[in-house]
Amino acid sequence: MISRRSFGLLLSALATSAVVPSMAWADADDLAQAKSLVSTIANRGIQEVVTVSLPQAEKITRFRTIFSTYFDMPAAARFVLGRTWRTASPEQQQEFVDLFQDINIYTWARRFKDYNGQKLSIGDAIQDGDGGAYVDSRVEQGDGQAPILVRWRLRKRPDSEYKYLVVDLEVEGVSMAVTYRSDYTSVIQNNGGDVAPLLQQMRQQIERLKAEQPA
Repeated sequence: MISRRSFGLLLSALATSAVVPSMAWADADDLAQAKSLVSTIANRGIQEVVTVSLPQAEKITRFRTIFSTYFDMPAAARFVLGRTWRTASPEQQQEFVDLFQDINIYTWARRFKDYNGQKLSIGDAIQDGDGGAYVDSRVEQGDGQAPILVRWRLRKRPDSEYKYLVVDLEVEGVSMAVTYRSDYTSVIQNNGGDVAPLLQQMRQQIERLKAEQPA
């Protein structure tokens, strides 16, 4: 599975105040909307979740709202499950989406305590085919430490309230979605192509993550 360090870096990217430089993309309207979405996620994370004095359970509830609002988890889950998505039953598909979202939420929530005033500097937006964009960013750590490079992958979602939703993040060039896909594919292959053992493993992982949450 993805390392604790990777998630710590990813959380730093999510839960930081945004510093947005000048725009430099051919489609200024698309650029503004793509960057605005990333900035909104960052600002809501820091203002509504990470720095407020609340019980962890309430922080997780608020974080879940942010996550489900700005991330297209069904699309990410279909990619992560790969070819097995087509052979899974509708009930298994829905359970996988729900479990995958919970794993992300509880893993990130466990790292809230790692926030230490890092800043997210948003850079260029790059068109990703006809249906999306990448937004590059840097987590400025301070104290002479090298910045952490984070690339947000967004896809156009005209049927949603927002023009874009996030479907993946790359931390220092490592795609979170691709890493999950590799890990889960191995579990499925080791069980003869059956998705049920993976779902059971994910349920157990969520219980462990819940138990590891601070008070």
